[in-house]
Amino acid sequence: MSPTPAAFDSPAPSRRDFLKMAGAAAAAAAVLPRAVQAATPRRPFEVSASLYAWELHDEGVERVLDNLQGMAAVNSVYLIGVMHPERRPFREGNFPHNPARQTWMAEDARCYWQPDLKKYGRIKPRLSDNDWLNGTDWARVLADAARKRGLKFGIEQSHALVDKARAEGEFADLAQRNIHGEFTHVRDWLRPLCPNQPAVREYVQALAADVIASYDVDYFQSCMILFDESVGGRPDRGGGCFCEACKRTAREHGLDLGKIQTTLLADPTAQPALGEWQEFRYQSAARFYQTFHASVHARKRDIDVRYNLHMTNPLDWGVKLTAMQPHVDSLRIMDYTEQEGDPALMDKKRQWLNGLRKDSGRDWPMISAIGVRLKATPELISEGVQIAVETGMDGVALGHYDGATFPMLRGIRAGLVAAKVPGVRLASL
Repeated sequence: MSPTPAAFDSPAPSRRDFLKMAGAAAAAAAVLPRAVQAATPRRPFEVSASLYAWELHDEGVERVLDNLQGMAAVNSVYLIGVMHPERRPFREGNFPHNPARQTWMAEDARCYWQPDLKKYGRIKPRLSDNDWLNGTDWARVLADAARKRGLKFGIEQSHALVDKARAEGEFADLAQRNIHGEFTHVRDWLRPLCPNQPAVREYVQALAADVIASYDVDYFQSCMILFDESVGGRPDRGGGCFCEACKRTAREHGLDLGKIQTTLLADPTAQPALGEWQEFRYQSAARFYQTFHASVHARKRDIDVRYNLHMTNPLDWGVKLTAMQPHVDSLRIMDYTEQEGDPALMDKKRQWLNGLRKDSGRDWPMISAIGVRLKATPELISEGVQIAVETGMDGVALGHYDGATFPMLRGIRAGLVAAKVPGVRLASL
């Protein structure tokens, strides 16, 4: 049975109350400790939250935003515009505050806005199979509500570009092929399309052009898996692509990928073939984002192209951050340590964020994700926010609202207050 509204934790104050109190701590910046001032970003500290179409349907956009603003001081929201198949809430348990359902299985690579199909070429977005989802423009619902509240608004393209059925059928010629010539299938649900295929690049650029034209988004967040994971960076241990588009692209850059494939089939550790294959993946991903970034900024100069770093071993996924950095405006670091419920793990998060900041320089805006679900506690969430500020992050991102209890949401605000982030009211809820 789904919980009734009466069983919910106490709701956030009204928007009117929130706005009256929102400036209570604006003067905090004047009395920040010197160390905190040094870590304070040059742009307003962002507190972002992802939202799904089904929770906007079930809870209502105004209630959702009241909760996020009132409890967690959120100033930025984004719709997961194209989602991959996944149990929600993630991993286990029931939704803590959804009045309509206890769980939901996200559909495979469905689009939750109303796409302008004239903007697309061969590949077109696929809408939800459910009328209660596909009959509403959820990007419009969220964008309009967010704008009225002065919130930043974005859209995310999640892991899968198209669903497994179309990747293995209609678009089989665009799907990645592993070292044996088979579909790349490190995980059952994902059949990544090849980033070196012109039709794939055209599709991703059309997605961004569509949402820019329709919703004037402030940021487009990419969580696309361009290459699936190759464990240990070897093509015989997972992802990789040796399709004809990759071989053609390699030739254009003076590399014989067919010869490399033959060598690595005989010995997956052979050098220099292994190193050349790895570098080809890095450069393929970087070139993909280079053309994507240019295309997006040609349509909206001040848009933020944000990359969601969804792995701690990016090189195994074909991602070299130093190659990607010139073509990505900001980075969301998807570390959800808090959700494991173990305080002893938090120092590893601090080290990871410090390392990324040191390697990437101070000028690349970074958003640190905070796990607000599963075994997370308000104390660990507050600590995660404080670590983000200490390590020079430019914001935090809730992961994710649908699985967060209200005390967890309040842990975000508690961390912001403890870290003396300017603009956060000091009154607790």
